[in-house]
Amino acid sequence: MPSHIALRGLPIENLKRKPFRTGALLAVVTILALTFFGGTMLTMNLNTGMTSMEKRLGADLMVVPQNTVQKAEALLTNGNPSTFYFTKDIADEVMQADGIAQATEQTYISSLAAACCAEKLQIIGYDPDTDFVIEPWVASQFEGPLEDGQMIAGANVNVSTDGTIELYGRSWPVVAQLANTGTSLDNSVFINQNTVPDMVAASAKVSKQVMSAEYAGKAVSTVMIKTQQGYEAQTVAENIKRLDSRFADLGYVYPGGITANTRTSLTALVTYLKIFVAVIWVMGVIVLLAVFASSVNERKREFASLRIMGATRGMLNAIILKESAIIGLIGGVIGVGAASLVIFPFSSLIGKQLQLPYLQASPVAVIGFIAVTIVCSTVIGIIGSLATMWRLGRPEAYLTLREGERYD
Repeated sequence: MPSHIALRGLPIENLKRKPFRTGALLAVVTILALTFFGGTMLTMNLNTGMTSMEKRLGADLMVVPQNTVQKAEALLTNGNPSTFYFTKDIADEVMQADGIAQATEQTYISSLAAACCAEKLQIIGYDPDTDFVIEPWVASQFEGPLEDGQMIAGANVNVSTDGTIELYGRSWPVVAQLANTGTSLDNSVFINQNTVPDMVAASAKVSKQVMSAEYAGKAVSTVMIKTQQGYEAQTVAENIKRLDSRFADLGYVYPGGITANTRTSLTALVTYLKIFVAVIWVMGVIVLLAVFASSVNERKREFASLRIMGATRGMLNAIILKESAIIGLIGGVIGVGAASLVIFPFSSLIGKQLQLPYLQASPVAVIGFIAVTIVCSTVIGIIGSLATMWRLGRPEAYLTLREGERYD
């Protein structure tokens, strides 16, 4: 320990002189900050993803081919790319049912693993003239018609420096890249319906053809429907089934129900996260209080020496407060840093593993919560030191310090 130490530098020197105690306190505060920041960021990102999903699901009903309901539902959340379809004549008949305000067609093609991505892409063909699901989302990033052969890329798709994506041995020009949604649409590319036959032909040249050439110009994977006011989606589905006996075997997907089920799963997960964080914090605060309280006896010689040199009780309290604030601040920074190394680089993997919409919160929200976490960690360190200050303020504390003096 240096021979001359200013009072303001004493807290840091005390922490250096007791590395084991300091390390133990830092470990506890770091764990508290890590769980608090990590758990809250997971909750915020899941809620942000859920909100984004609810905004993107603009249809009340999806009509899909027989036995493809699960595949269609997966496309709305975080499922694997799929190829399935019926024919346009069926889609045209479906659109004649009562209770339909708007209807549009989409065609789904699952690509091979492409140079632009680590995984398969979902290729979505849509009609910009009738679409009411994708176009409102696209409009924020792209104005103008989507020409034949052009693509719009999802947020997770890597577009080359020349503004193209290579699929099936061919370069496709990308006219826009969309904002993150936290759903499988981030790993999708969008083309107009006229480009679907070109995509099918390109697949035949380099791999197994994604669908028969005879269906390439008339394949429809789903009819997206917005119901008229006063009509329930289930009612419109029944109206479609009554049009033709064949339609009873079609699949009917209700995005509103998927949203409700996803919200239920999200609520359960968030509840478990909150309970986990609360338990960790209660245990951590108890440990901090115990360590700080027990340190009075361990440090009685140190406090006695300071009193002999003229330190007042207020000075001792100030030293203890500074020590605990330093521990809280450093532990908070380390905890936030450790959680950030997992939360931010692996956000896509986290969303995939949870099978829930997962979208990173805004930078402003993240920065704000980093500050809140560090402040809370610092405050909790100070609260832990109150036990020491309380014991020093008791009448018998004088005897403790006198006992320390006899050792000097």
